[in-house]
Amino acid sequence: MNWFQVLQWESAPLAELARDAESKSRELQAAGEELNAQLNSLTGSGKTVTAVQQAISKRISEIDKQVNYLISVGEIASAGVDGIDDIRADIEDIQQLLTSWPIHIDTSGVVSFVGSIVDSVQSLVTHPQEMVKTIGDRIGKVLAKATALEVKLVAMMAALGLGIFDNRVNYSASGASKPSLPPAVASEQEVASWWSQQSDANKKWLIENYPEKIGNLNGVDATSRDKANRIVLDQKLNDLPGQIDKLDEEAANAPSPFIRNAILGKKAKLQHELDELKVVNETLKRGPDPKTGAQGDGIPRQLLGLDSSGRNLKAIVAQGNVDTADHVGVIVPGLHTNVQNTLGDYDDRSASMLDKARRQVKPGETVAMVEYLGYDAPQIEIEAASTDYAKRGAPGLAGFLNGVDASREHGAGDAHITLFGHSYGSTTSGMAATLVNEGVVDDIVLAGSPGAGVEDTAEYHVPEGHAWVSAAPYQYDMVQGMGSMFGFGKNPDWADGFNRLSGDVGPAPSGFSPFGQHMDYFKDQTRAQYEIAGVIAGAGKK
Repeated sequence: MNWFQVLQWESAPLAELARDAESKSRELQAAGEELNAQLNSLTGSGKTVTAVQQAISKRISEIDKQVNYLISVGEIASAGVDGIDDIRADIEDIQQLLTSWPIHIDTSGVVSFVGSIVDSVQSLVTHPQEMVKTIGDRIGKVLAKATALEVKLVAMMAALGLGIFDNRVNYSASGASKPSLPPAVASEQEVASWWSQQSDANKKWLIENYPEKIGNLNGVDATSRDKANRIVLDQKLNDLPGQIDKLDEEAANAPSPFIRNAILGKKAKLQHELDELKVVNETLKRGPDPKTGAQGDGIPRQLLGLDSSGRNLKAIVAQGNVDTADHVGVIVPGLHTNVQNTLGDYDDRSASMLDKARRQVKPGETVAMVEYLGYDAPQIEIEAASTDYAKRGAPGLAGFLNGVDASREHGAGDAHITLFGHSYGSTTSGMAATLVNEGVVDDIVLAGSPGAGVEDTAEYHVPEGHAWVSAAPYQYDMVQGMGSMFGFGKNPDWADGFNRLSGDVGPAPSGFSPFGQHMDYFKDQTRAQYEIAGVIAGAGKK
């Protein structure tokens, strides 16, 4: 396999195969379930009835095999689509670099510098031979990915041919077989394919039996994730008070101060989790309550993530319906963000941003807004001095975005997705934008940014011309560009490739206030807020 061959790879034919397999599978499933209903309706006894039952059962068994074969074909094709799209994104990055350097790549992938000494003065930082090495390394990684993908797909097809491929759906018209969870290494595209092939009964069973897994599984649709996470939320709100009381009793009877302190430490952690969960619950109650019928503010909420494994609870809350909205805005906040203290504030800010976006969409279009408190944000200034939290948070954010896009491919279709990062969250968003699949994020907006997470907007996997920045007056928001010298990437307000949105965030403070307007990008009725919302609505100015 060489560089020229990989350049010819396209995912579209495999995507078409996956859609065709899914469509035919659904047709056969409908036929199988109708036959199963006929089988169950047969009453009586005797040779004739027995013969009919056997004939129908045989036909159902044949349909089950065909459905599972088609499901498997769809999953293999989806794995190919995901792998090729990832490789195409890497190729696009390399080709963007080539536009700035006189570098040649031959058909086998060998890289050479073909420019003159004058050409080499393009950069005072990067020597031409260093760039040759950088591109060579990237090509090597692409070829390695391509080889690994080829091996993976060949193995999957061989298993299918031998009849031993496990599609983890295990479809049966009678519902006798139950599905199993996809492997931890499954991509968002593979998860979406697996989930879309489940019957409604199987989805319900998975949600009820694996709510924590399904609620946080990227590639599962938002409605199902919401159902699963609400189950977990209700269970924990019901169980944690009793666990805390039990720890109080254990602490009172502890044989030593050391053991008592350890028990009290565990109790404090559970109490903190309970307090955070109560905030999530109250936030969800702001919208229509499916249990009581109360309408609240009339904006449906979806709980798309709930993870208590870290020092603080991670939660992802959406306003509107992420499964059907034409436009989805994903807000990623930064320093000091946590569920207990700031989820309510970001729900308010999202509601205001949602309102402004709705006013700018085309007639009949809809918007959903996501409050992404799904990463461990820095809590104190010293933690925000490095990019460690952004680097750790970016893969999860990218996976979430890939999952939304993948689930929509099997549902209402593609949505216009805007990633809006504020403050430290802009750096996290910028890094995530380099990791998402091509075609997932349509626009990225950074505001109050210490650094864009990249040195060049070409590193983002977003369409050219769809990176935006809003910058308030620097004397009132000195966070901007503050982190650049520590590896945060370029200040987007100074970088090429960004479209400039208004930095009008309202009246200036009366006195010296270096951070006084840092949060005002969300401020209601400002030009900055309106134009950020406009990008989310697909109406951003050029």
